[in-house]
Amino acid sequence: MLASHLWLKEHLNDPNLVIIDTRPKIAYMYGHIQNSISLTVEQVIAISPHGAHLVPDEKFCADLFGSIGIDETKTVIVAGESMDPSVARIAWTLDYLGHSDTRMLDIGIGAWQNLGFAMTRAQKKLPATKFVPKMRPEIRIESEDLKNNLGKITIVDARSPQEYLGGHIPGSILSPFTDGLGQNGFLFDTKESLENLYAEKIPKGKEIVCYCMHGHRASSLFYQLRIAGYENVKLYDGSFIDWYSKRLPLE
Repeated sequence: MLASHLWLKEHLNDPNLVIIDTRPKIAYMYGHIQNSISLTVEQVIAISPHGAHLVPDEKFCADLFGSIGIDETKTVIVAGESMDPSVARIAWTLDYLGHSDTRMLDIGIGAWQNLGFAMTRAQKKLPATKFVPKMRPEIRIESEDLKNNLGKITIVDARSPQEYLGGHIPGSILSPFTDGLGQNGFLFDTKESLENLYAEKIPKGKEIVCYCMHGHRASSLFYQLRIAGYENVKLYDGSFIDWYSKRLPLE
């Protein structure tokens, strides 16, 4: 799930490595990790008529990821800023599409630069490849399935307390994604800290669904739980916007 910044520093020129920079295009232009390619979260979502940020269809994703040189032979490192859940949302999208070797850089790009590691303005373009999706429906849930399983699964809300109090999916547990973020530029807290954070409020052994407003912060929570040892975790990518637009039950 994670790639060490020390490992990446020594493997920047590996021919089978694709590094994705999730920051805004302007930030990428002013300096980025050597050989990285710009890909923002806006490019990997399909916005519904009600504003929900959904996974695009298979063909769109295959064309997009193939166009930046990703196929099953590549190791993909997704990097961005440590507080930005876009890193997790793009990594989750690749996971959902079945790319078996997708990792997130363990520190933010700002922290990378602060360590004195090289940055460049030279833009890399990899030859296009054929990306073949191998969908993993076990890590995603849609509104109908979630509605039919209320009370049977653990639902975790990654939003702020204020958003949660304004209305949430029935039975959901509040767990702001920021609680599990790392210190000093690290993307996530340590495995031990995450285990301790979630041990009491989120039971193991049940299916877990993460959601937020648009499915970005929930992607970060998805990986925090995976690192903490939870196995049966799903993302509701449509999240609260999708749920609310369909006039489904709220608390």
